[in-house]
Amino acid sequence: MLAIWELFQNYINTTPPDVVATDIVLYIGWFPVFCILVWGFTQVWIDIKQGQYWDNLKWDLLTVTIPADAIHSVKGIENFFNNLSGSKSAITWKEKWLDGKFQAYFSFEIISNGGQVQYYIRTIKKYRDLVEAALYAQYPDAQIIEVEDYINLIPDDYPNEEYECFGSELSLSKKEHFPIKRYVDFEHAGEKDLRFKDPLLPMLEMLGKMKPGEFYWIQMLIIGPDSQDWKKDAIKWMKKQYGIEEPKKKGIIDESVGWIPGAFAEQLLGRPFGASEEKKADDFRMWKMTPDEQDTLKAVGQKQKEIGWYSKIRFVYVAKKELFRKGTIASMTKGIFLQYDSGMNKLSLTENVTTKDDYFFQAWQMPGKQKKLVDRYKNRLFGGTTPYILTASELATLWHFPGPDARTPVLTSLGARMAEAPRELGYAPNELSILPNFERSATDVEGSSTMREKTADYIPESPTPHAPTQEQDPYPVEVKSDSLPVMTPAETFVENKQSDDMPVFRPG
Repeated sequence: MLAIWELFQNYINTTPPDVVATDIVLYIGWFPVFCILVWGFTQVWIDIKQGQYWDNLKWDLLTVTIPADAIHSVKGIENFFNNLSGSKSAITWKEKWLDGKFQAYFSFEIISNGGQVQYYIRTIKKYRDLVEAALYAQYPDAQIIEVEDYINLIPDDYPNEEYECFGSELSLSKKEHFPIKRYVDFEHAGEKDLRFKDPLLPMLEMLGKMKPGEFYWIQMLIIGPDSQDWKKDAIKWMKKQYGIEEPKKKGIIDESVGWIPGAFAEQLLGRPFGASEEKKADDFRMWKMTPDEQDTLKAVGQKQKEIGWYSKIRFVYVAKKELFRKGTIASMTKGIFLQYDSGMNKLSLTENVTTKDDYFFQAWQMPGKQKKLVDRYKNRLFGGTTPYILTASELATLWHFPGPDARTPVLTSLGARMAEAPRELGYAPNELSILPNFERSATDVEGSSTMREKTADYIPESPTPHAPTQEQDPYPVEVKSDSLPVMTPAETFVENKQSDDMPVFRPG
């Protein structure tokens, strides 16, 4: 070992520094390139495995309807998103690298098909019970039904002979630890009570004004991060505002030549080797902050206390060419999302994803952008812009059910509450008939004619029910056969005929 050290010292003393630097690049410079290649290979491997894992997942699309007289609370939806964090699991090395497993993620959607507004939740099948339990805990009277996917209502390829497409993805203007405006910021103190100015109402009104042949879909994807490391940046920024300076790390050059003896490193770099000198902390920084800076510090501190989700928000507007109104929809969409500007952060349309043709080169790119945007929406993919962290309170602000005082007629709602049958009510086994067989002949059972005559005293004559007449829905929601039962018109289960041997009972 001593001989190697003497040989190295002799090489340093007899070789010019520029030659030493050249030798380092020739004999060691391949190592960073090798590391980059290994990193790229691992990323491709993970993408392949995650794609295989994705293909084997089973999904459920649920439509959620809330009774008009139900008690609505955005805080309840915040609790709902917090409950969904129970889907997070510790992924082992084998699950990550061999199975391609990733954290569960969900899609929350608000859509308008020709003016019919509906809420949807898409979840992995094994987490459906978690979603329903978390939602029923906040809305016991909610109706959750599994339905067929609606994505085939619009075409896949563009340009299209019949339809035009406009859409984009939303991104944060600043770093993700700065919050957007939350629902508590939309509460205004009135003379007697605290009024909540629902920021979703302008969006619902816009969706309700869509005409048949217009489709406006909004999608919010969330996935739980493997860790809450995003909070480290928030804490680091907060410490800086308090005047607490963390020790600075060594620079890239210092790190790269850290194995070289200090004397030679100083000669090679031309300056003292080691970390740069730390600045003295400002103990009075906190007292010099403006009110706006104090509010920002408080808001960042509040956000880092909550559970964060990697999020992606996109919207798609597709309409027949004679109904397409890109300028109006673009202006309304920008205005709707600008109201979430907190002064610290805001949601805005992403330039390189937005489908626009203001210049000739944008017109060339627009068909490809349209196709990618629609494909990512239909497959609920995280591709496109980089996901960002939104907390449960921010997600609840962007996706919740409007209150009963919203007075918006466009939202599909239940006219009445659904309740279970009384516990003391008996039931008949499946193999038994619930109603007596009145068509049985009088000669089958002795005394049956007498029983029919007695039964007639308790059965009043009733008119045959008919289905109410209503306008045909151009975009009906297709309910899966294995999902919850849905109320149907009376004519579908009442047969309006009378047998010749069936007696007619009249009271009296």
